[in-house]
Amino acid sequence: MTGEVRIGDQARAAATRTLKTALREGRLDLAEYERRLVVVQAARVGKDLTPAVADLPDGSGRTGPGLRISAADREQALVRLAGALTDGRLQARAYADAEELLNRAVTYADVEAVVGNLDAKASIAERDQAVARIEAAVAGGLLDPAEQHDRVAAVRRAATDAQLAALVADLPAGTGPARSPRASHADREAVVARLHDAVEAGVLDLPEFDERVRAVYAARLRDELTRLVADLPEPAPEPLASLPPAPPVDLPAPQPPSFEAGMTRAKIAGFSVFPMIGLVIVLAMAGLTAPAIAVASVSAIVFVGTLVYAKRTMTAAMAAESAPRAENRFVSMIEPFPGRGPTWVDVDPAEWTPAERALGRHKGDLDSITALVLPDGTPVAITGSRDNTARVWDLTDDSWRHTLSGHTHDVVGVAAMVLPDGVPVAVTVSTDRTARVWDLRDGSPRGTLPGLAPEPEKVRCLSLADGTPVAVAHNGINAIQTWDLRDHKRRHNLREENTFAQMVPAILPDGTPVAVVSDWGNHLRVLNLANGKPRFRLTGHTQPVNAIDTTVLADGTPIVVSAGQDKTIRVWDLGRRTLLHTITGLVQAKEAVVCTTLPDGTPVAVACDWEPGNTSVWNLRDGSELPFRFDLWGKILSAVALPDRTLLLGFSDDARAAAVRRLP
Repeated sequence: MTGEVRIGDQARAAATRTLKTALREGRLDLAEYERRLVVVQAARVGKDLTPAVADLPDGSGRTGPGLRISAADREQALVRLAGALTDGRLQARAYADAEELLNRAVTYADVEAVVGNLDAKASIAERDQAVARIEAAVAGGLLDPAEQHDRVAAVRRAATDAQLAALVADLPAGTGPARSPRASHADREAVVARLHDAVEAGVLDLPEFDERVRAVYAARLRDELTRLVADLPEPAPEPLASLPPAPPVDLPAPQPPSFEAGMTRAKIAGFSVFPMIGLVIVLAMAGLTAPAIAVASVSAIVFVGTLVYAKRTMTAAMAAESAPRAENRFVSMIEPFPGRGPTWVDVDPAEWTPAERALGRHKGDLDSITALVLPDGTPVAITGSRDNTARVWDLTDDSWRHTLSGHTHDVVGVAAMVLPDGVPVAVTVSTDRTARVWDLRDGSPRGTLPGLAPEPEKVRCLSLADGTPVAVAHNGINAIQTWDLRDHKRRHNLREENTFAQMVPAILPDGTPVAVVSDWGNHLRVLNLANGKPRFRLTGHTQPVNAIDTTVLADGTPIVVSAGQDKTIRVWDLGRRTLLHTITGLVQAKEAVVCTTLPDGTPVAVACDWEPGNTSVWNLRDGSELPFRFDLWGKILSAVALPDRTLLLGFSDDARAAAVRRLP
């Protein structure tokens, strides 16, 4: 055999040259070179040389994964690794691990295991392109804001190009004539119009019409819409008709509330009390005690009522002056009575208010409220009350769906989410020290969350970076607790050294779950939700914070909005730990704030205080105030974003019933 043939000095010299070349190229260090050189010099037959040079290039062009790498190969791999860190294909922690593996790599197989899959990883530019496609789909009505939020969050978590491609596979790429299979707002409205025509023609009855309309707004694909009208006759083409020109109008403009009018009412209240006091004295001196008491009571009621009315007038005037208003009025054509022709009405967009809507009344005052879109597209509200129950309402027609009964004390917190298996659930916490989970499909109980801390305040639902659905509750003193909503097991039971008034959970860009808490030191603290350790502070408020809420912008930026007693609202970037906007000029400190999204994708914050009519809306992108005002008030506020509208929920006139208002 060849390996048994004795070798001479020429073979040893060739093997020595191979070792020297490997040393020069960095494939061997000096110690390894000397060890192998001893083996070569001692070799007597061919097989004795094999251990010394088998894994080294011999000048013949031999390649293979088992060959040792050179210093240049290692440097090239490190450059590729740094490039992957720069363009976002690797996170800093993964880069450090990969760099250590490359520095220890010996063969080409070792290097390939580290950098071989870099090209398949998703870069920042590729994620940005996916986000742009999602935003374009939202603008075109192919995605609703809630799904936009979920997809953008998933895009930011995606590690590979394949995962990104799966997230936008059903959306148009922005080039070429191909259309997305997803249904847009216009597609849905066209189908609803055909259903209306079918009802008028007697083809559909009203129950079937209602059923199909629900299916239309739940549909996500155009094929689903097509099936809903496949059995209906095609609509006949109608001739185009032009609208009649707007007739000239000369209507008096409505008088806005004025500060002077409020002062006048206050003066009237002050001066009118003196004659009443004189009358009371005269009656008392005449011995007419009962009439004197009656006159005094009526005087007090009139006096207080006039002062309250004066205060509201002056407050509304100051709020109106601080709010941007539309300078140009416009004329809108409406048809209040079908068949009687259009009527032109002068409308001021800044003075338009939505129709009054309210849900049914509880037997006790409301303590909490939240909203959710069910998997079938139905928006629902869940209200918790001091009558020991929570109730579920259908926001499409404000009808009652279920009563969640089982608590023995006030329901102080409610939250809701759709679990990964598609089941919509609500979580309620009560001062009876129980937290319960409910199936929103039929209102049935699913179980309890063990070990709730005493004196609970609020509860929130959150999806962790790995998709785990959790409930996060706090007791407003020093306890923050989390439970896995899949098996109801408690995950964390954190005890803070300092008390706090408000708490909302959030996810940092690196996937870390955190709790944002407001204490009595005029700042926000961000705590690691897994171990309770502080991460950083957000300072800027000069007085304590009344309310906080969180959201995620379309580009994946996690946002916190805080409303303080210093009559400011501040918008913070959680990822960069910076203040984005400060909203000033508030007449009163806001008591509740909620983040939501308009149908066009604009992220907004809505805040209210104790004065009805002061509920305002701000654009979270630039901090500008939008020309919307609502009559909600108090410390309870919620919202739900739908494809064609955004609904606000809170107190209006009755503290036992939630009011529903639509953002224009």
